[in-house]
Amino acid sequence: MENNEQHQEALSLQEQLNLQQEALIKIYKSVEQTRKVILWTGIINIAVFVLPLIFVVIALPRIIGTFTSSVGGLSGGIQTVSEIVDNPSLSESLERLEGFGF
Repeated sequence: MENNEQHQEALSLQEQLNLQQEALIKIYKSVEQTRKVILWTGIINIAVFVLPLIFVVIALPRIIGTFTSSVGGLSGGIQTVSEIVDNPSLSESLERLEGFGF
């Protein structure tokens, strides 16, 4: 009788070990899925935040340069005093061209 009880207890222990093994496999699969989700979340965060930030740092000087040149083009009719003084008159320009042989 004792032998039969020990055999049932051994079966019970083996069944418990099998159940624990199955549970460990399920836990491992779940942990691996969670790890992959966290990894891809990090990659997407980098793609959504860091890459546009780098783009802005690189492109911002060009955008500002284009904007300021556009604003400068809109105010092109305004000349500074040095531009007015430095520009020769039409007669001076013609005399210089004659001096070059034109």
